[in-house]
Amino acid sequence: MNIAIISIYPFPKGMAPTNRILSYAGGIVQNGASVEVYIPFPTDRISQLREENRGVYNDIKYQYTSGRYKSKSRLVRAFATFSGYRKIAGLLLSSYRIIKDKKVNPIDIIIISADQLLVLYVFSFVAKKVGASSVFIFDEYPIPIRHKLKSKIPLWKEFFFRLVLKRIDAYISISETLRDYFCNIVAKPSYILSSITDVSRFRLPSKISSLEQTPYLCYMGNLELAKDDVDNIVNAFALIASKYPSLILRLYGNPSNKDKGILNSLIKKHGLENRVFFMGKVSFDEVPSILCNAKVLLSSQPNTVRASGGFPTKLGEYLASGVPTLLTNVGENARYVNDGIHVFFVEPNDSVKYANKLDYILSNYSHALKVAESGKNLLFENFSNTKRGKEVLDFLRSLNQCR
Repeated sequence: MNIAIISIYPFPKGMAPTNRILSYAGGIVQNGASVEVYIPFPTDRISQLREENRGVYNDIKYQYTSGRYKSKSRLVRAFATFSGYRKIAGLLLSSYRIIKDKKVNPIDIIIISADQLLVLYVFSFVAKKVGASSVFIFDEYPIPIRHKLKSKIPLWKEFFFRLVLKRIDAYISISETLRDYFCNIVAKPSYILSSITDVSRFRLPSKISSLEQTPYLCYMGNLELAKDDVDNIVNAFALIASKYPSLILRLYGNPSNKDKGILNSLIKKHGLENRVFFMGKVSFDEVPSILCNAKVLLSSQPNTVRASGGFPTKLGEYLASGVPTLLTNVGENARYVNDGIHVFFVEPNDSVKYANKLDYILSNYSHALKVAESGKNLLFENFSNTKRGKEVLDFLRSLNQCR
C-alpha cells in the first residue's frame, strides 16, 4: 500500500504529535507499506543550518510542499497568517503535489493528522480525486475544549464538523472516549491507537554512571499548565525535597512566557531555585538517554474534559525507559497500565498525595524498579510500533477492501 499522511506539525523533528507520526508511520513501513508525509505549511524559523524541504527519515519520505521556513519578518508572518495566504497556498500546493505524485505511484490512503475544518475538507476532497480512502487521525478534543477547557464546541462548529466528517471514510483515535465523541457527530469505522512507541530507540540508550551525575526527577512535555499540572509536581517536590537533599527536578519542554512565569514564582516561593531547573526543548535523539538516566519519571495531568479524552503520548516513552513512572489516574490510563504493577498512580490535583506516592517510590526503589521493568515488558510486547503498525495497516487494508 501507498499511504500519504497530511501533517501540520514539524517533521521529522518535533514534539509529541511529530513523535506519534514517526511511531505509527515507522511501524507501517516496517510492515511493508510505503509512507510519505506531506507538510502543507512552513514550521521552522530560519536557521544557520538550513535543512531541505524534502527527504527520507527512517524510510519515511516527507516533503514541505510550500517551503520549510517561515519569513524572518514578523510583519510578513502576521500578514500571511491573518490574510489566509499561508494556509491557502499550503493547501493548494499540497493538493497539487499529491495529485501529481499519484500519477507515479497510486495512493491508497490519505491520513489527515489535523482537526482544522478546512484542512479536513480539502484533503477529503483530494482523497476522492485520487481514488484513496481518507482517514482522520486525532488525539485531542477540538478547540475550544482543548485550549480553553470548555465542555463542548459551539453549535456552528459542530454543524460544520458534521458536514466535513461525512466526507471522511474512517477514524483513528487515541482513546475510546474521543472515538465516541466524533462518532456521535458522524459515525465511521474506527481503530483505537492509544500507545505506540518506537522501542528500538530504547534498546541500547546511553547510560550515565551514577557517580557522574546528580540524581534527578524528570518531567518531559510541552509544559502547558492547562494540559499538564506541572505546578502540582513542583508543589509535591517541595514537600519532600528536604528528605532527599541530593535530588533535583528537571523540567524538559518549552513553556509559554506566562506558564514559565507562574512556575518560576512557585519555585522561588518554595526556595527551590537550586533544585528545580528548566532544561528547554531537547532533540528527538536525546530523549531516550534523558529518560533512561532519570531516577523517577513524572507526569501530572489535571482532571479535565481535555484529559478525559486523551492519552499521554509520553507514557509509552516513559514505560520504554524502564524507569519508575508516577502519573495521575485520569482519562483512559488505567485501561492500559495498572497501579503498582506497571506504573504508580495517584489522584489528580492533590500535591500532598503526589508527594506521598513519590516518597514511597524513592523509599522503596528496588520494588519500584521491578514495577518499571514490568511496565517496560508490557510496552515492548503490546505497544511497539512494529506490532501496532501492523494493526493499523490491517485496518487501512480493510477500508480498501470495502471500497
